[in-house]
Amino acid sequence: MIQPGTELHFAIRWRHVVRYLGQFCLIIAALNLVTIGVALLNGEFRIALCYLAIVVFLGLGGTVCSRIRTDEHMQMNEAMVLAAAVFLVVPLVAAIPLQLNGVTYIDAWFETVSAATTTGLSTQPGVTTMPATFVFARAWMQWYGGLGIVVLSLALVVRPGMTALRLAQMESPDDLIGGTRAHARRVLKVYLALTGVGLTGWLLLGGAPKEGLYYILAAVSTGGFAPTDQSFADLSGLRLAWLVTLVAFAGAVPLALYHLAMRNSWGKFFKNLELRALVVAGLIITGMLALCMWLQGMPLTEVLLHAPLMALSAQSTSGFSSLDVQALDAGSKGILILAMAMGGGVGSTAGGVKLLRLLILFGLLYRFLKSMSMPPDAVTSQRLGKSRIEANEVQDAMMIILLFVGCAFLSWLLFLFYGYEPLDALFEVVSATGTVGLSAGITDAALPTTLKLVLCADMLLGRLEFVAWMVFFYHRTWFGRKRGIT
Repeated sequence: MIQPGTELHFAIRWRHVVRYLGQFCLIIAALNLVTIGVALLNGEFRIALCYLAIVVFLGLGGTVCSRIRTDEHMQMNEAMVLAAAVFLVVPLVAAIPLQLNGVTYIDAWFETVSAATTTGLSTQPGVTTMPATFVFARAWMQWYGGLGIVVLSLALVVRPGMTALRLAQMESPDDLIGGTRAHARRVLKVYLALTGVGLTGWLLLGGAPKEGLYYILAAVSTGGFAPTDQSFADLSGLRLAWLVTLVAFAGAVPLALYHLAMRNSWGKFFKNLELRALVVAGLIITGMLALCMWLQGMPLTEVLLHAPLMALSAQSTSGFSSLDVQALDAGSKGILILAMAMGGGVGSTAGGVKLLRLLILFGLLYRFLKSMSMPPDAVTSQRLGKSRIEANEVQDAMMIILLFVGCAFLSWLLFLFYGYEPLDALFEVVSATGTVGLSAGITDAALPTTLKLVLCADMLLGRLEFVAWMVFFYHRTWFGRKRGIT
């Protein structure tokens, strides 16, 4: 019995975390079987053997851990620690095979963190220097990283109930409304459908099948790892670049909207406030970027080619590029920084602070201004469209925005300390924190190890939107009274 006055703080229970981490390890092992198949098809037997060793290790460890007996109740802090642990384990394990290509472990880990978090930044000199299996592995990691290993596990492993609800809230609180395995499966079906539509469109437009697979896997996850050194600049036709851009833009839309549209009405889909905000933001960023490029002397034909592709890439946080960002003027870089920070929809594969939270912020500012012309005792409520916004939702939105800005600012200061140009440094840290992948040329093999680790931290923090890591490092998460123990 809990005595009166006792604080209701419960530390995590190791058995729960280890058990479900074991289940995640089994899924990661299964996902790596696909990579083994690709390695065998390419005749890269040494790489296949390395991935096989990883599969065996994860399979055996996962089997042992997943057999641990626990009750069905999972605390929220346990779900957050589990999510953080998964995004640590996956890159750490996946980095091992990359060393077969002579890559240092730090650079290999940077690459896999970038892939798992669907960012797309890379320290590698070029894709052409990498074995075919590694090129596939990057795109494949982005694909299942975009869906979210947590959501994928909900769909395939975790039984319905409180545990599923907690995990669903961790990955996508505004999207997985039921939090059950059945709902996660619906999201998985939407994700597969977007991938299938993208691949079909690529083939119908005459694109090469293997190249298309890599592009679409990275696009639907808004990841941005291209199978060529110059991204869109290496594509054979503009139509293919636009297809990839539209697929990435579709990935930046909350995935649950597609299911609701197919189940109810597509009219509600197009009336969704967050979708409209995404479209409007994309158009505004495109217009601003086009104007800036034109004023800087870029030919109009080039402006019409590059402005929409670059703007939508930044807005969807996909990170594909039709030109070298280093060649852009300061104004254009600033506009792209704004788009990368805003990001896509909540419950999508996109990064950034998310447009829904910015809409809540604008609504809060409007409510404040309106209150200045009202009686002191007037009571008002904040609304977003026809929906009422509760105080805790406003608080959560403001917290995420503040944490994003704070993380980017502190990282930027470290880059300035190392002597990097301020605007390019800001571009790089916002790209990493927003899990975008566009680069101003700073991220490469010569980047100091400390700054590589800073960017890795930014990517991991941005992928789980900071809160999970705050819980992970909070001392009461690990030490204190356990639930069920008086």
